[in-house]
Amino acid sequence: MFTRPLTFISTTVNKIFDLKAMQRLEAKQPKAVGFIRNRLGMQNFLGLPLTLLLGIMIINFSMLSEIAENIENSAGMKQLDSSVSLFLFQLRTDMLAIAFYYFTQLGSTPAVVVMTILTLIFLVLKKRWNYVVAVLVSVLGSGISIYFTKLYFHRERPMEMAYYTAKTFSFPSGHAAGAMALIGIICVLLSLERQHIKWARSWIGLGIAYIILIGFSRIYLGVHFVSDVFGGYLLGSLWLILAVCTLEYLLLRSSKKDMAASTPPVE
Repeated sequence: MFTRPLTFISTTVNKIFDLKAMQRLEAKQPKAVGFIRNRLGMQNFLGLPLTLLLGIMIINFSMLSEIAENIENSAGMKQLDSSVSLFLFQLRTDMLAIAFYYFTQLGSTPAVVVMTILTLIFLVLKKRWNYVVAVLVSVLGSGISIYFTKLYFHRERPMEMAYYTAKTFSFPSGHAAGAMALIGIICVLLSLERQHIKWARSWIGLGIAYIILIGFSRIYLGVHFVSDVFGGYLLGSLWLILAVCTLEYLLLRSSKKDMAASTPPVE
């Protein structure tokens, strides 16, 4: 998916392993150096691509944990949340509030369910079973995580600035997580199929704009703090990364099966 930057990193790593010092180390510790070389190679997805994705996932989870801890213990985080919410509350106008109110409904649970079902129906009709699995991993995983995370933190919403009353807890934002998980994986699929889809880049751009505006609408309407939305993005992207890992593994396995099937038996 990201061939050029990954190839550049892999080429640089190979140059490092070609150094005489690294070759002497490999001669002494062939298993350890070989393991590292395989993890940083581009022979297949299980090398450098998976290593980078897992690294990103670990960093993402660490950031989410840090935000969650700061919500309860950091005065600076609480001050930031309050300041941004108050600033946008003072800028709020009736026309924009109404527009964002209707727009933010596109990120609600019923809307995400409908969009997910329509996406799955389309992929099933096209017989893209690997894509179906990726969408399910991203959307179902983020949805279940949001439900239990909200119950765990029990964070109240900024009700004194809310444009309307939201019934669930505040952290993390389900709208932000759902947008990242669903529209994010759709953008990934569009990127994979960009040669066969007209205006694929434009659709991806619209998807990114949707994700950003959904998060902004939650803060503008006063139903979430900044940290809620950022936490939602992080949680959604965790499942998006896991879905991409799953998809790449399935595509790799499919390509190996196709190669094996097309290879004539040796007599």
